[in-house]
Amino acid sequence: MVLIVDGLGNGYINPELDVKAIDGSILKKPGMSNLPKIYNQAAIFDSVYVPELKGNSGHNVIMTGNRDADDTMVGYDNASIYDVVKKHGYLTVGVLERGDSEEVVAEHDIVLHDTTNSINEPVIQVSVSGNKDIDALPLLTTEFETHASRALSRVESTPSGTIQRYYTYNELALDAAMDSINILENEGRDRKYFITVNIAALDTAGLYRGYEGYSQCIENLDSMIVPLYETCQENNLALVITSDHGMAFPDAESRGGAKSEKYASANEVRNVPLIILSPNIKQQRIRETIGQEDIAPILLSTLGIADRPAFCEGKEKNLKEYAVLKVVSPEITSMKLSSSGKKVCSGSNDSVYYITGLEKNKQYTLETVIDSSGETYKDTLSIENDRVIEIKEKDENQDSNTSPENNMHLVGGILIGVINLTGLTMIFRIMRN
Repeated sequence: MVLIVDGLGNGYINPELDVKAIDGSILKKPGMSNLPKIYNQAAIFDSVYVPELKGNSGHNVIMTGNRDADDTMVGYDNASIYDVVKKHGYLTVGVLERGDSEEVVAEHDIVLHDTTNSINEPVIQVSVSGNKDIDALPLLTTEFETHASRALSRVESTPSGTIQRYYTYNELALDAAMDSINILENEGRDRKYFITVNIAALDTAGLYRGYEGYSQCIENLDSMIVPLYETCQENNLALVITSDHGMAFPDAESRGGAKSEKYASANEVRNVPLIILSPNIKQQRIRETIGQEDIAPILLSTLGIADRPAFCEGKEKNLKEYAVLKVVSPEITSMKLSSSGKKVCSGSNDSVYYITGLEKNKQYTLETVIDSSGETYKDTLSIENDRVIEIKEKDENQDSNTSPENNMHLVGGILIGVINLTGLTMIFRIMRN
């Protein structure tokens, strides 16, 4: 479960960071009781910096691991984290209030999304891909259609212009997310799934209701996140909380911003949260600075997936206690992995091997034999992060320089060199005399 909270700056919820207005004054942080408890159980990044903001850039960077990603790049083959997890048997489910370009919507097997990005008059639609696995989950489609049909009436049940309408808008997405988890757990027949939830009211509150409304929405998020957190814990799911960008305010009484020159360079805009709660990751605080493009490989590593999106330039940080090795061969291959002379594992009659649970920073020896040709590969590996090893067949011309014909060319070249060198020596002597 990946929760993207639009406009949420890290400093506003991170207990160890202060937040300042552009005029240099210290802003009073929102009152929270639940997020600090989550912090004490999670892997927390203190400094995750976004690149230059433009369009839906934050969403695209998270999805592709590329700092310059745009909507078009997201739509390329194997360009997003969704493409990668699908290859590993995951169903991709989206509940999106923002960041829902056509390309992003198309990445999901099923998605509930607001086509207007309007808090007052949302138009929620359900989009379903051609994945046959969705047909096997009719309850999920029906549930999403129910949420879509009720969205406008739920929003209009709150007084227009009040902060409560912002709260309700976010609740639409979180309620749908929890209902989808319950259906997938009960009807999914052990199907793996990857859910992305994007809530947008906080961003809009900062832009139109100033720091007071922004702070109130964070406090509301602090209470709303409890059911989602508990649902993930009960179902042994990883929960990741991050944002596309933060929000800066000229002072405590003014409206905020993020993308214009006045705001874009502020630390409150550029530093976004990255909170990871996962059964395979211990509580820890990471104080080193990373980029938003690093989120994609970190997410995939958390899932134990060594593959990366095609244009990913982010760096992985393996938070697990173990590493994963993927071995890929062009043909059917036999494989053996050993350490200190003892076999760790072996396999045969396959071209792709996934080896998980490897002890980090330990020396391993990988040996493979391509069955059809008998070609061998042997290498010593020290694995800290998840790795992909590609075994390549030798080029037919790779050893041609040792053929009789090439040997003759080599000898001829040497003789010509000797003759030329002798001639130059004689000329030098004549000139000297």
